[in-house]
Amino acid sequence: MKYLRLFLCLVALSLTACMSHLFLDTSTRLQVENKTDVTILGLDIISEDGTSVQPWIRDAIEPGEKSKVVEGDWVGTFHVRVRFENAPASEVELDFEGGSQHLAVYEGEDGKAVFKFR
Repeated sequence: MKYLRLFLCLVALSLTACMSHLFLDTSTRLQVENKTDVTILGLDIISEDGTSVQPWIRDAIEPGEKSKVVEGDWVGTFHVRVRFENAPASEVELDFEGGSQHLAVYEGEDGKAVFKFR
């Protein structure tokens, strides 16, 4: 009888943890589309104070291509650095709400990168 209670408590606890994950999901899925004529080498998350860099998308994205969908535990507003081949890295502040995001990178009229969510 003791083991049955213990087993039922463990089952109830694990189901509670699974249900809370459904409501408190903090993961974000991102796909980057490169609409420039320069290869994107990767995308990094930068800490608020700029001392820490965490790679998010590590694969090169050729012009006209899309990255794989990459999942990360990122929520809220944070700084992102996009690294371009033979060009200075662009740092932008992006606002993520979680869920699935599609980021298209364009080249603006002034030659600088423009970032748009679709």
